[in-house]
Amino acid sequence: MRVELRSYQKKALAKALRMRKCVIVMPTGSGKTIVAGAWLSELFKNSKIKRALVLEPTRILVDQNSLVFKEKFDLDARPLHGRKRREEKEWALEGKVVVATPEEAEVWLEHLKDREALVVDECHHTVGKDPYVKVVSSVEAEWRLGLTAFVPSARKEMIEKYIGPIVEIDWSDEELKKYVPPYIGEVYEAPLEGPCERLYEELKSEWQGADPKKRILLSMAMRFLARDGPLALYESSQRSTSLGNLLKKHKPLIEECVRYKPLHKMPALKRALSDHDFDKALVFVDRVIVAKKIAEEVRAELLIGKQKPVSIERIRKAKIIVATSAGEEGIDLPEADLLVIWSNTSSALRFIQRVGRLLRPRKDKKLKFLVFIVTPDTIDMDLLVEGLEIAKKVGVDPNIDPEILKRLLTKTSVGSVLELLKERALPEDVLAELASVPLTRARRLLKKFGEEGLVGYVHTPYGKLWYSQDSPEVLEEYRDILEPYKNVELKLRELGIRGDLETVLRKARKELPLGPLTVEVRARERDMEIFEIRKYSFKISNERVLEVVLKNAASKGLLS
Repeated sequence: MRVELRSYQKKALAKALRMRKCVIVMPTGSGKTIVAGAWLSELFKNSKIKRALVLEPTRILVDQNSLVFKEKFDLDARPLHGRKRREEKEWALEGKVVVATPEEAEVWLEHLKDREALVVDECHHTVGKDPYVKVVSSVEAEWRLGLTAFVPSARKEMIEKYIGPIVEIDWSDEELKKYVPPYIGEVYEAPLEGPCERLYEELKSEWQGADPKKRILLSMAMRFLARDGPLALYESSQRSTSLGNLLKKHKPLIEECVRYKPLHKMPALKRALSDHDFDKALVFVDRVIVAKKIAEEVRAELLIGKQKPVSIERIRKAKIIVATSAGEEGIDLPEADLLVIWSNTSSALRFIQRVGRLLRPRKDKKLKFLVFIVTPDTIDMDLLVEGLEIAKKVGVDPNIDPEILKRLLTKTSVGSVLELLKERALPEDVLAELASVPLTRARRLLKKFGEEGLVGYVHTPYGKLWYSQDSPEVLEEYRDILEPYKNVELKLRELGIRGDLETVLRKARKELPLGPLTVEVRARERDMEIFEIRKYSFKISNERVLEVVLKNAASKGLLS
């Protein structure tokens, strides 16, 4: 293992190994995944198992935790989910540890059911006819480990039946106390599928060749579809407005989407409501037509502006309330213990109105939950990520695992371009064009990608050239900006390291990951002495990227 376990993680690991089958309950952010990795590592090391299956509720967690298992525990962990190509899925199935969504594990159940060990992350999802149950009940694993921050009372019996006895790590542990939040933040994915996915791609494709005015309208259309659902976009298409006129040619596909799934986030909402024990839930939605449909589906009290006043007594008694902007400004329900954000926003004011006031700790200290429902690989994910960032800056912490936030970044509309950057380095304006987003948004997200060590850039005579830090080899065709002077001295200001390129590289690699970095460059060429300062504002995640940075800073193609 390449990680030192905390005291309470060691206790959890010891119990899991001794019991063979159990469910560990620990707070979000306390390192449940680390316990799972250590558990698997011990089982493999002691030849207790040969192969294992790990179930994760979302693609985000599949990708994230397969990396954790690989990098921190040197396990042959391979991700398996619906967005992978056929050959990638077949490759994943050959791994000693398959990390999969339950939906994809169900598809490949014949290949997975004889695994000797099973980890069920976020195991409070194990319910009813859910794919979790189908997979967990079919896999023959003698070793079982469930992980969760809470166990709904209605699911306790089923969870213990399929996984094992519930063990709650004592939250009075001094080291654990600092990880116990006043509320837990979670993200539920609700992807666009079938005709809805085709419609989004049509709008995105049209955006790429449009003029600025038309792009604004198309961005609105993509936002309504991804954030609120096909029903909201259909309503917009029926109006005599610029947007309505623009959507006329898409009308047949919009209508097909409404017939197929008018509210694509509804399954995620129902899952969130069934996943949690709550006295009162609030669901915030932007569009009235959507709010009405949701209230009808989940039998909730409706709170909408510009309508006849709703009885405060009825609101107080309601178990579920669906509210539009009127709910943000007009109600104060400190007893609410589940808040679901259907319509994501990047507005600091609206984010604070929704989250800051409604999630104050209750007098009875009962744990509260904050759920964001988001459409991955769309503008909706952009809004969520920006909203979470803004919230943290103004002091409203969403209490979402930082590693999940990092992985969310790759699911934004710009996130899909990360795959392109693995194949070719690109300037930011081309990147924005390919992602079908405004240049300002692309710049904000690239900055955040850089802060997380996902992307980097090199300086060129024509501006910055961006690339994936996983694939710096894409820069090989730009040798002129990576060929350093032979007689050169570098100084890294932040680290105080000075010397020739090889000396600086050798010393700086011990500080990885590092950044931002300011590089002072002195070079001699014939009778000239050259001095330049190069700044790299991103986190440098690995040695290959560090070498690129130093060679670029000292390159002949830049110094003059």
